[in-house]
Amino acid sequence: MKNQVIWLGVFFSCQLGIINAQNLVPNGSFENYSQCPTTSNQIYYAIGWFQPHKYPGNNSVNQSSSSDYFNACYPLNSGTGVPSNGFGFQTGKTGNAYIGIGPYTNYVNENAYREYAEVMLEKELVANKKYNLKYFISMANLSRYSITKFDAYFSNDSLLYTSPNLYKIPVNPQIQFNGRIDDTLNWVEVTGNFIAVGGERFLTLGNFHDGYLCDSLRTNVSTFICCSAYYYIDDVSLEEDTITGINEMSNTDFNLYPNPTSSKIRVSSMQRLRLIKVLDLQRKEIKQFTLNGKNAEIELLGLENGIYFVECSFIGGETITKKIVVQH
Repeated sequence: MKNQVIWLGVFFSCQLGIINAQNLVPNGSFENYSQCPTTSNQIYYAIGWFQPHKYPGNNSVNQSSSSDYFNACYPLNSGTGVPSNGFGFQTGKTGNAYIGIGPYTNYVNENAYREYAEVMLEKELVANKKYNLKYFISMANLSRYSITKFDAYFSNDSLLYTSPNLYKIPVNPQIQFNGRIDDTLNWVEVTGNFIAVGGERFLTLGNFHDGYLCDSLRTNVSTFICCSAYYYIDDVSLEEDTITGINEMSNTDFNLYPNPTSSKIRVSSMQRLRLIKVLDLQRKEIKQFTLNGKNAEIELLGLENGIYFVECSFIGGETITKKIVVQH
């Protein structure tokens, strides 16, 4: 009887772990599709995924894009096939499909012709809960540049952005991976985590940094491709962190006051602060303060009445975001 109780405990613990480890990214391995891709620019054939960044006009994101979808379902079409396609040769991380984007080009001060991939999450994220993001990247054989910036942006609404030359989308990503990826043979794991403000429902992958910050490095490829730097993406997952759970520091060891405020806020923490950013509702950075201590006073002069985000980064690598109200 004792052994049965022990095994039941193990069973239910495993079941709870499976439930808590739900992947909130639908079709994260891109295996589900509405139809086989027949040419480039058809990321929307991967069910749930689309390119939010588009040229001017009335084209729907489900009818026009420049981000790509690759699948072995149509092997005669080498341009969009797997493992062989118009950008190189790569098997899927798992399964027979993946997507591809051009996150950098040397045109227009290195900020034009960016490509992104967006998806609607299975459910809204919960405030003050920690979420872990993981996906895999491989540089295409015909990529003319390698870069070091790979970002993830979470938003309440779809991140639709129109510009004449697909310029960099001007938002501040919550998760930023900084490290050169130039492996064309293997899939490189990219991970990151953040504390949700609450209500986030969309995930967008790409590069939101200015070109001069991307540490671009020319490869020995001479063949021209449209986006200069080109990368495949596969196996995208977002899970609630059930090990650390809710970030307790945000409630007990971290304080931001007064709120509402008219001119300044004070930050008090049990951990040493590294950086504080003040963002507007579109996550555009307004102010930034570099710190090295547990307490700080931040001037907010010049801000109009409204709601803002205060993003606090700590020496240990953790980031907490809280809303504040400015009221004069």
